[in-house]
Order: sequence, then C-alpha cells, then structure tokens
Amino acid sequence: MKDNKYFLGIKGNKIFYRLIKTKRKTVGITIDEKGEVKVSVPLYIDEEKIREIVQQKAPWIEKKINEIRSMNLNTVHREFTDGESLFYLGKEYVFKIIKEDLNVPKVIINGNIIEMYISENLLKENSKQVIKEILIKWYRQNFAEIVKDRIEKYSLLLKVKYKKIKIKDQKTLWGSCSTKENINLNWRLIMAPFPIIDYVVVHELCHLRFMNHSKDFWALVESVMPDYPERREWLKVNGYKLTL
Repeated sequence: MKDNKYFLGIKGNKIFYRLIKTKRKTVGITIDEKGEVKVSVPLYIDEEKIREIVQQKAPWIEKKINEIRSMNLNTVHREFTDGESLFYLGKEYVFKIIKEDLNVPKVIINGNIIEMYISENLLKENSKQVIKEILIKWYRQNFAEIVKDRIEKYSLLLKVKYKKIKIKDQKTLWGSCSTKENINLNWRLIMAPFPIIDYVVVHELCHLRFMNHSKDFWALVESVMPDYPERREWLKVNGYKLTL
C-alpha cells in the first residue's frame, strides 16, 4: 500500500489530501474529524486521473471541511458536574450526581433531571472520565433498545432486509450501511429527537436498495419521509450539540 500527501488548489487555497493506493476497485474520499482528506484509489489508476477525480469532487470536499471546522469551533466542552445540560431524545435535562454506596452505578431520568447514582470511591480518581464512561454506556444501552423498533418499522415500510444493527462510536458519521447489509448507527443520535433518529434510520435502510445518493435513492427516502430535507438540515445545524 502506497501512502503519499498531495494538495489541491481551490479558489486560491490549498487543500491537502492523503493518497492511498490499495487493491480496492473504486475511488473513495473520506474526511476525518480533524478535516484531513484521505483519497483511497485502486493501484492501476494513474495520478493524472486521480487529480481529475479529486478536482471534480472539490466543491463537496470544501463543503465538508468547512462543516467539520464549524463543528469543531462549536464543540461542547463538558465538565460532568451538577447543573450541566444533557440532551436525551431531543429534550434538554439537568445533570445531577448523587453519591450512594452502590456496587454498580445507575442512571435514571427523574422529571427534567438525569440523575447518576454513584459511589464516592469511583469518583476519587479521574472522576470526569468515569462519569463520562457511565453516561456513554447508559446512552448506548437505551439507544440500542429504542432503535431496534424504529428499524423494524421502517424496514417493513421500505420492504428491505438487513442482517445486523451495530451501535458505533463514530466521530463524523451518523450512520452507514455496509455491503454486508449491516446497519451501523452512531449512539449519539439518542440525544436527538425521534424524527431525526428516524431520518438516519430511513437513510441507511434505503442504502440496502441503492448504495449511492442517486435520484432513485432520494426518491425512496422521500416515499416514506416527505419532509426528509428539513430533518437532514436539523442534523447539520444541531449535530454538534449531540456529544459528550
């Protein structure tokens, strides 16, 4: 595998990208949470053709980089202390830590408060990280239960079949559909309202029919979710809030 760094000139600016030649059959362009562009290409494609492909994708690359930079500027920084705001299914809650002598910490919703019951011993060292990990576990478990019903509902509507549901910790993707027909979903979606969760679920299920973003793909999304553009826009605007 060959790995080199190149740059692309866009409107007087240089956008650097990492070129990786592999045994894959298609060209893939990804942008990580830091805004780094990676272009993976088949071994047989020459560099002139690669530059042509990247140049064609330049507007999309620039747009994504700007979105990621904007998200990074708006990143929520948490201290995991009493009184902080946490989101759950689109609603804002107040976080409260309650010290109790428990073997296993627990998290519950009580009115407009997310309460964490935890022993003082667990908070003695690196309490911030301990609290964060407990919250992530709670979010993931709840999301796995909630999303199963959503996928069952929309897979029947779309008349598609999937193999597995995987709850993942992803920085730049809300969901994905693998060629093995597995649906991957970002656990952070549990912080979004149900209509937004449903949009991502439908989006990924539609990829079981069309592994692209063609007109046919979007027509299929629209067939069960006519207001999908509004839901997609909500996620673009508010996605940075859905984090710990």
